[in-house]
Amino acid sequence: MTDFLQLTFSGLTTGAAYALVALGFAIVFRGTRAINFAQGEYVMLAGVTAGALHQWADPPLAVVVLVVVLMGALCGLATEVICVRFTRTPNPNTITLATIGLGVAIKAVVLLVTDRQAYTLPGFSGTSTLHVGGAVLDAQALWNCALVAVAAGALAAFLRWAPLGVALRASADDGEMAAASGFSRRGAAAWSFALAGALAAAAGAGLAAVSPVNYDFGTLLGLKGFAAAMLGGLGSMPGAVVGGFAIGLMEAWFAGYVSSTYADVVAFSILLIVLFTRPTGLFAAVKVERV
Repeated sequence: MTDFLQLTFSGLTTGAAYALVALGFAIVFRGTRAINFAQGEYVMLAGVTAGALHQWADPPLAVVVLVVVLMGALCGLATEVICVRFTRTPNPNTITLATIGLGVAIKAVVLLVTDRQAYTLPGFSGTSTLHVGGAVLDAQALWNCALVAVAAGALAAFLRWAPLGVALRASADDGEMAAASGFSRRGAAAWSFALAGALAAAAGAGLAAVSPVNYDFGTLLGLKGFAAAMLGGLGSMPGAVVGGFAIGLMEAWFAGYVSSTYADVVAFSILLIVLFTRPTGLFAAVKVERV
């Protein structure tokens, strides 16, 4: 029982990161119908920046997190400019392909600047731990889960009640009607990428407090976040959270009871099963069109 609890705590820690990445995929898909494959590199860039800032200047952790979240939002806006506004035909397919190239470029630049160095942050509550049923729970895991809860709740409220959030949903559902009502589709894309960048930055800061982050950290994380988004239903906020934690837990249990060497296979096996059996995911609503 103790081993099961320990693996579960480990799965919740990584699952929180997957959930934040999946939320980024979901919000960009809702705003543009494209898939932002640079999302994992946002996380890596935020983690490296947070660790480097802490190492060089040692400001309070709250300041570090705030700086990288703002940087993530700016990176998201820059992505929208590069991948949407500078694209001759900004349809979902070309935007998706452009984000792949941008992700590779971000990874290469970080490699050149950091020379493979890994960076870490201290835990948000120091090294404090909790003991539950004989298992040890790092307090940082609770912080990461809290980040997911706050981010998911804030996004849900923003999309449900904020005028800009309602307009963003309208633009995703019917871009031409939203444009006719005075809301810019490019504005929806810009806000979507900015929010996705901020979410990724929060994930990067949380992960840097758990394990070292270097230039090669984001690619695999981004793909697992995409698998989580697909499992929950691409574009679904609750689905992104459930999918992220589900993959994190299944991956941890597989590593503990089967093989840690092949634990990365879990996320991609789930992705294939979802694509073959239920491409809309678990929580995606079925869209009915009247003709």
